[in-house]
Amino acid sequence: MSELVKVKRPFFVYGTLLPGQPNYYLLEYALTNSAQATIHDCQLYDMGPYPMMVEAPGVDTVGMVMDVDDAFVADVTANLDMLEGYDPQNHDSSAYKRVLRKVKLENGRFVEAWVYLGAKTFVNGMEPIDSGDWRQHMRTKQAQISHWWETIETVAGLHQSEE
Repeated sequence: MSELVKVKRPFFVYGTLLPGQPNYYLLEYALTNSAQATIHDCQLYDMGPYPMMVEAPGVDTVGMVMDVDDAFVADVTANLDMLEGYDPQNHDSSAYKRVLRKVKLENGRFVEAWVYLGAKTFVNGMEPIDSGDWRQHMRTKQAQISHWWETIETVAGLHQSEE
């Protein structure tokens, strides 16, 4: 049985689990409440199709706190653990770890929530998301990709390395 079932807390989500993102369905069906929130001392990185958040003093990440109906806590936790490749029986074996952290709600209150934090070794050389906001970052990235496609007629030769 998951540790979350023993100690119920909301989830703080910051990437593909946000509304409008591809993995939102993994918890959408079980939500009782959600609120905009910020986690302090955490940096977001662009890993391509998903972000990774790692501890970093003085940096904030924007996301949401998601409250899950008691009847679905175990199912949602299992879904999210599987998505993140997290094994609660072997905490130190995965790129992401589910940990409790204090997050700040829009109204200024703080709550303790489950967060998936990544290992710093995986973000070496990856692009930090300075805004700390995955949705904003993805809108900008999509606009840049769309603009690029408007200005190009062929991708021939672009994949070849310079010699």
